[in-house]
Amino acid sequence: MNQTIELKSNKSFDLDHSVFTSPNNVNTHIHDCYELFYYISGDLTYYIEGHAYQLEPHDLIITNTRELHRVVFNSNSSYERKYIHFKSDYLSAYQTEDYNLLNYIENRKLGHHNKIAAKDVLEQGIDQLWAKIEEAYLAETPESAVLTKTYFIQMLIKINEIFSKSNNKFAEKYKYDEKTIRLLDYLNHNLAKHISLDLLEEKFYANKYYLSHTFKRITGFTVMEYVTYKRIIWAMDLLVMDNPALDVAHTVGFNDYSTFYKAFKKITGTSPRKYLKRN
Repeated sequence: MNQTIELKSNKSFDLDHSVFTSPNNVNTHIHDCYELFYYISGDLTYYIEGHAYQLEPHDLIITNTRELHRVVFNSNSSYERKYIHFKSDYLSAYQTEDYNLLNYIENRKLGHHNKIAAKDVLEQGIDQLWAKIEEAYLAETPESAVLTKTYFIQMLIKINEIFSKSNNKFAEKYKYDEKTIRLLDYLNHNLAKHISLDLLEEKFYANKYYLSHTFKRITGFTVMEYVTYKRIIWAMDLLVMDNPALDVAHTVGFNDYSTFYKAFKKITGTSPRKYLKRN
């Protein structure tokens, strides 16, 4: 039986703490916000843009709005996690010319250095700040909104400090498959164009079945599945800038609106029109 321990949200900030006794085999994430994912327990692999993260309790995963990520459960073991979703406007009053609270969340190569290890989380007191955020956010007292934001800003500053001090360590720790990284770069820069396995086979001088198998093993996605998700992420950005849905469909690489509509609704759970209205 799945249990939501804490859940509360508003337009720019939401918090969730849940336990899943029988997690689904695959859980794909697509957000128009930033995510801080606090891992507690479970048997899973967390895939982000070409890197597979094996997690330990208290590891923190950070993703921005452009990073496609997927959780694959390796067994039916009980799974517990917390997350915070937030949008940049939640922090806008506290951004200055001299200090960017989102510096290391935003300014990374896609899929690189997404994990803060449990050791750093605990040593820097991020777990304690998270607990204070939860307590303040759920209190519903006159001062709770101010306290929540105060603790959250402190936590983002800690995250920036960890990344700033540990950049070289991260670079040494994680090794990336260069062919897959080149393929990911190509896909992300050519989403508007026609993409097929035959084209990629010719472009990268590699058997398309080998290319596809390697890509799936490393990223957790098939090539065409990845392309579809990234096109929808791009479409979400264009829709909230008031671009007509039909124009958006063609801009992001779909040949017809019907295919775009079905993909958008399947991935986001809503139609392009409703998504635009909601945002």
